[in-house]
Amino acid sequence: VQAMIDAKHPFVPFGGETENGFRKFCAAHSADGLKCSSAGSGPAQVAVAIKTAIAALEGEVVPQEVKLPLAIAEDPNMKEGTDYFPKESDNFFVGNSFPTCGINFSAQEIMGQTKENQ
Repeated sequence: VQAMIDAKHPFVPFGGETENGFRKFCAAHSADGLKCSSAGSGPAQVAVAIKTAIAALEGEVVPQEVKLPLAIAEDPNMKEGTDYFPKESDNFFVGNSFPTCGINFSAQEIMGQTKENQ
């Protein structure tokens, strides 16, 4: 997106993952006509994979296929403090709550962790 801005090219719709930086960028340029869709399952995939592996190791029958719902945020409905966090790192993945899979991490929980408090 930045390359298109630098080239003074008109905006076209963009899609991207759930990184906070992408969503912040989309929100910052929404008033300029940038239309974005951000979707993915990010690091939550790891939590589901670990839960499934542990269940298999404990002898439980596990599904052969797991489908995670996508955490989707689109312009003009991106909300500060829910879909993106202006004061947080661009590398933070925002979509981390998938209740149907038993994964319910809020952004505040993740950002509140320290090396000592994980």
